Amino acid sequence: MLAVATVAGAVSGCLSPNVRYTRGSTIPQKESRNRQVPRNLDYRKHYKIPQDKLKRIVDSYLGTPYRRGGMSRKGMDCSGFVNVVFKELNSAKLPRTSRGLRRSAKPVIQAHARPGDLVFFRGGTFNTINHVGIYMGNGQFAHASLKKGVVYSDLDNTYYKKHFAGIRRLF
Repeated sequence: MLAVATVAGAVSGCLSPNVRYTRGSTIPQKESRNRQVPRNLDYRKHYKIPQDKLKRIVDSYLGTPYRRGGMSRKGMDCSGFVNVVFKELNSAKLPRTSRGLRRSAKPVIQAHARPGDLVFFRGGTFNTINHVGIYMGNGQFAHASLKKGVVYSDLDNTYYKKHFAGIRRLF
C-alpha cells in the first residue's frame, strides 16, 4: 500500500513539490500589510486627470455647505469633498482623512503641480495636517471651507501661504 502511494505521489507530484533553489536566488518576500497606498488606485506613470471633467465635477459642488464628516450635497468636510470628487471622476476609493490622503500621495514640487493634485495645509494645536483641497491650476484650489462651504481659493492668500504644507499627487 505504501509503495502504491509513493508511486502515485511521484507521478502526480502532489506529495512534495519539486522546488529547486540555487545559490544567489532570493525568495520573494510577502508584500507589507501596512501599505500607505490605497490598493485599488492605478499608479500609471503619466496618467493625466481630464481637466474639463474635473472642473465640471468640482463646479457642481460649489456652495455645498461644510459639514464635519459629511460626504454628500447636504454637506461635506474637506477630505469628504476630495473623496466624492475622485469617486465621481475615476471611481477611486481614497483614504477618508486629510492625513491619510497625504500619506497615500507622492510629493510634487509646486512648480510642477497640475490640476487634480492635492494641496495640504497644517494647523490646529499640534500643527498637524488638518486640511486638504484639489489643485485646479493657476494657483487656485477647490476645498470645503468652514464658513463658505465648497469654494475656490488662491494659494497666494496670506492665510493659505502661512499654513501651506505641500502638494502631492495620487495618480
